Amino acid sequence: MALASHGSERDTGHTGNFFNLLWAMPAIAPLGPEATGAWMREFGGWYFDLARRHDGSFAHQVTPERDSDRYAGWDATGAYLLAYATPLKKLRITGRGNDAVRDLSACRRSGGHRRRARLGQQGSEWVLRRAGDRSIDRPAGQLVAGRPRARGDGAGSAERRCRQQAHRPAGSPRLHARYGACQAIKMQRERAAGAVESLRQTLRADDLWLRILAAQALAGIGDPARPAIPDLLRRLVASDPAGDPRGMEQRYLSFALFNQRGGLLGRSLEGVDRDQLFEAVRAGLQNEDGSAPGSYASVYANLTFEQIQPLLPAIRRAIVDPSPSGIMFADNIQVAGLELFAKNHISEGIELLADYARNMKKHGSQKRIVTVLDLLKSYGSHAKRAIPHLRETAESFERGEEDFPKKLSLEKAKAVREAIAEIEASGAGPDLRPIKP
Repeated sequence: MALASHGSERDTGHTGNFFNLLWAMPAIAPLGPEATGAWMREFGGWYFDLARRHDGSFAHQVTPERDSDRYAGWDATGAYLLAYATPLKKLRITGRGNDAVRDLSACRRSGGHRRRARLGQQGSEWVLRRAGDRSIDRPAGQLVAGRPRARGDGAGSAERRCRQQAHRPAGSPRLHARYGACQAIKMQRERAAGAVESLRQTLRADDLWLRILAAQALAGIGDPARPAIPDLLRRLVASDPAGDPRGMEQRYLSFALFNQRGGLLGRSLEGVDRDQLFEAVRAGLQNEDGSAPGSYASVYANLTFEQIQPLLPAIRRAIVDPSPSGIMFADNIQVAGLELFAKNHISEGIELLADYARNMKKHGSQKRIVTVLDLLKSYGSHAKRAIPHLRETAESFERGEEDFPKKLSLEKAKAVREAIAEIEASGAGPDLRPIKP
């Protein structure tokens, strides 16, 4: 991805200029000297020369087109020198002893130059655009059958110019053309209702990514695609340990079905078979990517307490055992479950909230803990049984947390102690319910 990036994407990256420049060359280094040389010739050489100051140091360049940058003023010399040190191969991060990726320079007779050219071409087909800009100006056939990034960027243009071709994702013999057709259909929304049956056939395709794109297209169509919901729910609970060990299809189907914005079931569960729905929710809540279970918060919102009771054990498990990856988003479904328990005065929620106050992911915890403590206080006097645990939590924060700013830990400790005082002074709480009546 670092090698194939192009234009302004090389300057900005996902996390901004500083980290993009820091990790670009180490990411490319395992591909060999010709790959790193190609990157430096096209971008790094001139960019590095212009970034170097009179004293030989390098200043952070600040992300283009941003009003503010939290890294403004950083000394970026180390990041640039790390790239310059790549040819020495003194460190593992600069290529020493790294043979995990096949060296592109060793592929001359097997098409190495062509492979590098294809990578560069794929990147050059995409440029960072502002909202409202015209899409890629290419013939419709190229937009449907092109490379992945170009297909995504050109989908808006394809929506206008290739509807007839796009409505046949199941019929084309070319895989990339079918990818492009699905993406174009998604952009047409309800106007692509005529493609629903073809997309339902495509959900049975052998190719994993094609099935995922078909599901996304159905979600894009919206209400006219609701007849496909049973098909999507069946696919969501299916497992393929050999071909899809991390459940990536299930991940994308969770978004297509349950996202509050754009999911086929995100706003209403009307007409959905409850047994099939519950089976899907139980499976999806255990997806290994933390962002996928977060989609199921819509189910919590769209069912009454009586309706959702059979799912309470699975919801509790999703609170206690977060997904092992995608931890940036894993807290979403944990907090949604805790809110559900507190709203319905479920007794086990008290201990779950007290445990989560101490063990939640640290990033952003200084803000998240306020929400958690408010939920705990909503139990009134019943929360008094958690006070010993809360006192231990406050003491732990006051001692400091590993890899977390001491100042923020002290803020959390103060919030916990204030919550303890409010709970001690609280009156009678609501009638509690167990998970299983």
